[in-house]
Amino acid sequence: MLLEFSVTNFRSIKEKQTLSLLKTKKNELENNFTTVELSTGKTLEVLNSAVIYGANASGKSNLVWALGAMLNIIDDSFGYQPNQGVKNIEPFLLSKESVNQPTEFELDLIDDGIRYVYGFSATQEKIIDEWLCQYPKGSPQNLIDRKSTTQWGVMSGLKGKKKIWQDSTKDNSLFLSTAVQFNSELLSIVFSAINKLKDMYKEPLSFNFTCHKANESQENKRRILEFMQAAGIGIEDFSVLEEKVDEETIPDEFKKILKEKNMDLSKLKNFKVKMRYISNDGNIVSFDFQDQESDGTQKLFRLVGPWLDVLENGYCLVMDELHDSLHPKLVAYLVSMFHNPEINKNAAQLIFVTHETSLLNQDTFRKDQVWFCEKENNATKVFSLADFKVRKGVDNLESAYLSGRYGAVPYLKQ
Repeated sequence: MLLEFSVTNFRSIKEKQTLSLLKTKKNELENNFTTVELSTGKTLEVLNSAVIYGANASGKSNLVWALGAMLNIIDDSFGYQPNQGVKNIEPFLLSKESVNQPTEFELDLIDDGIRYVYGFSATQEKIIDEWLCQYPKGSPQNLIDRKSTTQWGVMSGLKGKKKIWQDSTKDNSLFLSTAVQFNSELLSIVFSAINKLKDMYKEPLSFNFTCHKANESQENKRRILEFMQAAGIGIEDFSVLEEKVDEETIPDEFKKILKEKNMDLSKLKNFKVKMRYISNDGNIVSFDFQDQESDGTQKLFRLVGPWLDVLENGYCLVMDELHDSLHPKLVAYLVSMFHNPEINKNAAQLIFVTHETSLLNQDTFRKDQVWFCEKENNATKVFSLADFKVRKGVDNLESAYLSGRYGAVPYLKQ
């Protein structure tokens, strides 16, 4: 489970900002958090979801994009060429002191009872430093202590061919990514834990994922169909047709990206989806998914595969603009699945950005689950509803937010 994510000097974020999923002491909505047992015998209470509100251009999306940028660098940096620099690094540009300073990311998470803190800082040219600690018995053990590409601290908690891994780490690649490629057993566990964070920015990929899951087994298809029907989409059935992609039709830029990720072009597939409905006279009528279905139905279908996968495997899903093209009741329904212990049996987590204020009530979220973004001196500031005095069962959170009591709303001029 993700405990905290911090980012410094990325896009609209200048100073260090932290999104925390650690539960505060308030006892409310007990289904909205999970009690996790640590390897030390102690326990931590961790939130199952967090929602982020704020005005347009306040930096909400930049906060979740920062997490996506970090994950992309972890996944891809081993494959960077020496002259490529570090991708996805975009410093805060509205301050002279920030432009040439590194961007910094840090994750605090628990996997299999062990707490890990991993982070790194980087410019667009190279990795500046990198660190990883684990807490198997309470005290920190250094697994990575990188001062620069050529300077290393004491990494007493890490076993294996450290010198070879260090020498193989390029200026613009991460030691974590490199050591995993060279079969570090312990760092592979950490790498796998970090990959349980799933971002959903690339809708074509989520569409393909749902299609692939539906064709994988009849049970998967049944669950996807039940999900769509429970969400009020009145379909009777659907089918997914797979077609091999003609490599000649793939744009060169996309081919380049696929090759960088070591994806086999010959295994790429196109999917065509038909939705089946019962007409008023009892006949089956097929609709083409791309041309005849609404934006809301298309978005829900793209969501369903990853959504069920995350809930089944206990991953953490990060998503921007969840409300887009979806009815408020449907958004509330989707969020409620993460707060239902009969559905969310493996402590999956959801972090999402929305403008849908009807969710903002004390029956849906605890105060520590609600986060706001607003601009201060052109830079994004992140803060929690838990910082404010809220009367339980009395204050209307939606009205209070829209009236400006918590900030993070647009200030409109005549």
